[in-house]
Amino acid sequence: MSSTTTVIPTTAAPKDIVTYVDIPSWFNDAFNLFNYILAILQFIAVAITLTHLIILTRKDLRFNTIYRMMLGICICDLISQVLGFIAFSPFWIRSVKPGQECYVTVTYQDALINKYGVGVLDDTQRSATWLGLFMALYRVLSVMFPMSQKMMGLSRSWVVPLVVVLTVLVNGLVSITAMWNHEIRRQWKDFSCDGTQHILPETEERYLTTVPREKSDLHAKITFIYGIIKALPSLIEPVLAVLLILEIRKASKRRQIIKKSEEKDNTTSFILFITMSSFLLEVPNGFSHFAFSYFENSPLIRTIAYLIMCFAEIFPVINSSSHPIVCFFMSTQYRETAKSLFGFTKNEKLIFVEECKTKTRSTTKTARESF
Repeated sequence: MSSTTTVIPTTAAPKDIVTYVDIPSWFNDAFNLFNYILAILQFIAVAITLTHLIILTRKDLRFNTIYRMMLGICICDLISQVLGFIAFSPFWIRSVKPGQECYVTVTYQDALINKYGVGVLDDTQRSATWLGLFMALYRVLSVMFPMSQKMMGLSRSWVVPLVVVLTVLVNGLVSITAMWNHEIRRQWKDFSCDGTQHILPETEERYLTTVPREKSDLHAKITFIYGIIKALPSLIEPVLAVLLILEIRKASKRRQIIKKSEEKDNTTSFILFITMSSFLLEVPNGFSHFAFSYFENSPLIRTIAYLIMCFAEIFPVINSSSHPIVCFFMSTQYRETAKSLFGFTKNEKLIFVEECKTKTRSTTKTARESF
């Protein structure tokens, strides 16, 4: 009976791991501490986001296009938080044996997570940002064209789910393109804590998700474009915020209203918050990808860009956790729904906003109750 064995040629020495950044000595300890803090914050964020999801799924809020968009953002945030915990948390089932504290290689399971899990995580994070952009755009257009039949058509119940699905699919294609050149390869060497590389035992299978050298130029160009795409929504949203403020002022002058209503102030404040939070969410990460690819011959800039990419993971957690808080304090309808859901209000008759339908019929609107 014959047997099959894998023979490693003794004449070919294992290749060293090629590094493209100069990691400072403090990075490993700081990054491990950061991941512990991030994991704890993710636990809290998941609880907050689940509560937010429960409130947004109430029938009273589903009538409003803004809340339907917020529901799509909430679902993307929840998926991102779960995948972020799986990909980066030190509480995960990974085990680090003595002598492996400074390894850069991972098990095959972790390599799969790094390639595919992080790809989906990136998709949902960026989709949430684009949905925030579309929400801001919808508010700008609704103020500019309040009586437009096309704007009324956007309030149909199927429009927002379609926008959410298309946004996730398009961003998914972008993530697939960015990750396309990555390959999971077994490594025969790894780093010791003194900075030197040593040969791994044949029985110890370790892997890295790498880009083959022959594809590095193509991958650099893709990453360059990818960084711009990540930062693009955050660059557009400030423009939308300014347009919204200007249109609100024009509408006030047309109606000869001197004192701004609560609804207008809340709308402006909400859009400004979305703008700032999205800026913090995507701009650092987007431009770090841009810089990492553009400054190929500058180890210092590439190192700084890499460090930003690592530590920027805390921004999505903070951003998503703040959404229900902002909704609660800026929206009477959201606040009353939350209080009613958790039994903090008496059984009073509330008037909620139902958006205009394309069919002609009598509707009652209460501007104070919406964003």
